[in-house]
Amino acid sequence: MDLESRLRLAGDVPAVEEFLALTAGRLHRRDQDPDGLFWAEVQPTNGERAAFVARIEWTVYPHRPPSLVFVESVGTPTTGEPRVWPVAEGYRCGPNDVCKPFTAEGQQLHPEWGTGPHAWRSTGNPFLYVVENIQGDIDRVDGRRAG
Repeated sequence: MDLESRLRLAGDVPAVEEFLALTAGRLHRRDQDPDGLFWAEVQPTNGERAAFVARIEWTVYPHRPPSLVFVESVGTPTTGEPRVWPVAEGYRCGPNDVCKPFTAEGQQLHPEWGTGPHAWRSTGNPFLYVVENIQGDIDRVDGRRAG
């Protein structure tokens, strides 16, 4: 990750941490992780449901959307295990991707999203935008899991 991306990302992280704290979640960044890799604990508003752990990896910030997958816990590899994925539309544990306009995987699978209403927007705080979308999608399915 280039220096400009690291600096811009560092400037946007506090708002993401604040948002997650308000929703009983938490953002993790481990020293051994490459630049641009974060782990977000996303707690559904239904407090009876366990938090999800989203692995969010940026390559160029804010100009490209991040890769997004769900894992069992912070630092664990992607397995495609259904029980760690939300049942939200576009969240696919089978191919291990989130097919949404705010993810690298979604933009790659749908080149038509490169323009128009689904185009990636690099203005504002894109990291916060991604985390708010994840939270909203999880809450829309009441925090239910795929497996």
